[in-house]
Amino acid sequence: MANSIIMPKTGMAMEEGMILEWHIKTGDKISKGDVVALIETDKATMELESDYDGIILSILNKAGETVPVTKVIAWIGQEGETIPAGPATVSVGSPDNSTGAGTVAANSSSNAPAEVLSGKVFTAVSGLTAGQEQGIRATPAARTLAKEHGIDLHTVVPNGRNGEIRKAAVEQAAYSAEHDRHKRTGEGSLPDKRVPLTNIQKITGRRMSESRQTIPEVTSHIKADVTDMLLLREELNKSLSALDKPGKITINDFVLAATIKVLLAYPRLNSLLDGNDLIYKGSINLGMATSTKRGLVVPVIHNAQDYSLINLSLYAAELAAKAREGSLKTEEMTGGTFTVSNIGMYGIASFTPIINPPEAAILGVCAVEDVLKLDGEQVVNRKIIGLSLAFDHRIVDGAESSMFLKEIKDTLEAPLLILL
Repeated sequence: MANSIIMPKTGMAMEEGMILEWHIKTGDKISKGDVVALIETDKATMELESDYDGIILSILNKAGETVPVTKVIAWIGQEGETIPAGPATVSVGSPDNSTGAGTVAANSSSNAPAEVLSGKVFTAVSGLTAGQEQGIRATPAARTLAKEHGIDLHTVVPNGRNGEIRKAAVEQAAYSAEHDRHKRTGEGSLPDKRVPLTNIQKITGRRMSESRQTIPEVTSHIKADVTDMLLLREELNKSLSALDKPGKITINDFVLAATIKVLLAYPRLNSLLDGNDLIYKGSINLGMATSTKRGLVVPVIHNAQDYSLINLSLYAAELAAKAREGSLKTEEMTGGTFTVSNIGMYGIASFTPIINPPEAAILGVCAVEDVLKLDGEQVVNRKIIGLSLAFDHRIVDGAESSMFLKEIKDTLEAPLLILL
């Protein structure tokens, strides 16, 4: 019996996903575990794997289409096998039991156009094979876009994690080429271009609006002297390098570690609002707001209280890299109890981060600035960092939030406490 490949449901809030790229075409023979498509969910991009061996019988949706969750998007079976008739949506049960792989046995009738079913639309969608034959590794979407804009793929810098050229790199090359052409011909500015929001951006926008409309949010700001912390960081990184240990501790790692330490003493800041009740969480699941090309993603360090500073640094770097690559698993993006958002690298002195419901608060990390201070009769240069705490006033009052923020300041100013 033919088996269906569906748009996976990776979380309770997910209602639809976008097919970014197909890695297969009708008639391809694939094995269980092979990547068939790149999918954009409400939180990140993910590779969609096959749960079955077989032949791709038909592909029902084009790359770039947004599809409701659990809808059949392709069929896999034996050569010449007939696609079963029935509903085009598959019930997969609770999302908590979903593997995210996206293939389930089901009966369905397709409402896709005949040319899609026959595979004509997907003759150019054949993974990386064609690119490799020309000496270039490129995804089908990148190859198609390059052909549309007349971009020589030899001139495009690969941006995929396996050294391949992906669509975003070609888009950047096409924009640069068009901009240069307009300059040479004296045509002036480029015309306006309408670009749809990604699913991640749409979901983020809805959640931010919900946060603003439902949470009485208050923001407090404080500054911490991190001169000694930066000196300690320098010494730790020298030691790691001398011992040939992996990783490099960042300023953000110290802030994450300090936040974890202080949250243990202020459990109300690590609680979640559930109706008229607060749920004090037994573990600290620390979210890290991470900017990606497709929007803001928040990977979560589960049981963060169990990590040493060095291990926390290594895992935070791994999650951030996976977020930018779009390879985070569902469990690495859910269950957060407190979030840290760092935009200090852009020189921001203070800001109001937006709380991620149902969390109680979010800590914003700002830039490190040079400030001259008097030390006795001498003028000394100190390194000062800004911290901005946005909190839900229904959960935390001004006094407790202020004490929490001050204790993070005090911990950063006595950085050896973080190592204890």
